[in-house]
Amino acid sequence: MKPSVENCMQWVERDKKVIAPCSHLSYFPLVVAEAKQDMVYDEDGNGYIDFLSSASSLNLGSGQPAVHAAVMDQMGKGTQYTIAYSYNRASIEYAERLTSVYPGGAAAKVCFGLCGSDSNDAAVKFARAYTGRPKIITFLNGYHGSTYGAASLTAVSARTRRGMGPFLPEVYSFPFFDTSVEDAACERDCVRMIEEAFAAYLPPEEVAAVIIEPIQGDAGLLAAHPIFVQKLYALCRKHGILFIAEEVQQAFFRTGKWFSIEHYGIVPDGIVLGKALGAGLPLGAFMARSEIIDALPAPAHLFTLGGNALACRAGIAAFDYMCTAEFQRLLAENTRQMQRRLEELCRRYPENLTGICGMGMSRGLAVTRREPGSGRIVPDADGTFKILYRAYEKGLLVISLGQNILRIQPPLNIRPEKLQEGFELLAEAVEDYRVGRIPDDVFRFRQGW
Repeated sequence: MKPSVENCMQWVERDKKVIAPCSHLSYFPLVVAEAKQDMVYDEDGNGYIDFLSSASSLNLGSGQPAVHAAVMDQMGKGTQYTIAYSYNRASIEYAERLTSVYPGGAAAKVCFGLCGSDSNDAAVKFARAYTGRPKIITFLNGYHGSTYGAASLTAVSARTRRGMGPFLPEVYSFPFFDTSVEDAACERDCVRMIEEAFAAYLPPEEVAAVIIEPIQGDAGLLAAHPIFVQKLYALCRKHGILFIAEEVQQAFFRTGKWFSIEHYGIVPDGIVLGKALGAGLPLGAFMARSEIIDALPAPAHLFTLGGNALACRAGIAAFDYMCTAEFQRLLAENTRQMQRRLEELCRRYPENLTGICGMGMSRGLAVTRREPGSGRIVPDADGTFKILYRAYEKGLLVISLGQNILRIQPPLNIRPEKLQEGFELLAEAVEDYRVGRIPDDVFRFRQGW
């Protein structure tokens, strides 16, 4: 039985009258009234198991006790007082914690902002200032945010750029090689186009930085091929180019480690952070080797509300909880269960679900169909949307990325029974699609990327 969403629909209509359309990539008429742990509740009282984690910004779900206590304590002391003209204990303590887990133990510093977008802007500023070079390399299908700087780095959809140019100059995007590429092909081709560009039109001595998502989030949770990362890193070292890991979506144990770049065994020059950094409150940061951060004086990258006490207290509480044995045990259990459930779904629906991508608890599930005539298995964009919409109707929040990837990113500390229930609902949605129970009228809600 479909849930009643009468109140939600009324709020959606009110939204249309006063909120910018570009603020939403909505897949369904979900108007959030409340969120608790791994559940989200709408204005009609319907409950949904959360497989989205607010776009992976709620890695610990909503209202984690330690985070809640820290925020309430800080509220009693004051929400914030700008670090532009003063100092605050919370930002210092959080920066100390963050730099303590910098890969390889490198000496690092933090520049706080408000979100992942301005943190990407910071990466460009600091890279150019430190190296004295103007050019930046990014990758096709990468997403870095919606400020002008971050949008200039993005190459995932024309919708992120159309009608808004000119953008930041001297940004060059090259192909991204993920784990679906065969080792031999990756070894042969992964940096060939960059090397050819270096010889033809892009002098390497003018390149300040390579900015890369080790796992491309909005492209469909595509993990970079290890050979690609190693060869790219070697190329950067050869030419004095900074290697910057964009970890906005994947940091804080989303992939099983503090940062996804750690899976590749290299030490980046800088790390871009956002989303889960503030444990649900707006916070961003660029963290890099100390000498890189020291390259810019004030007020080159400061914000009145950047590094505010409230968000930093929330981040500290989340950080400390993630260091506990309790969390690490639950993370390991959930990661194992999630992998098992994904594999079971693929075995059960071998034509409709044909690939698992990502790492840890940052996973994508490829939805496919058999093409009439040729019999080939091809991406099924329509089926992807029908499945996620039916899942929503059954009480599960899951969205799509790329052409046909279901985005599955539950809270890392989701209750195991809720993780199991969520996968059961997802299986029911796939079955409904397989047998033709989902009507085309659900497409009226279709937006997304």
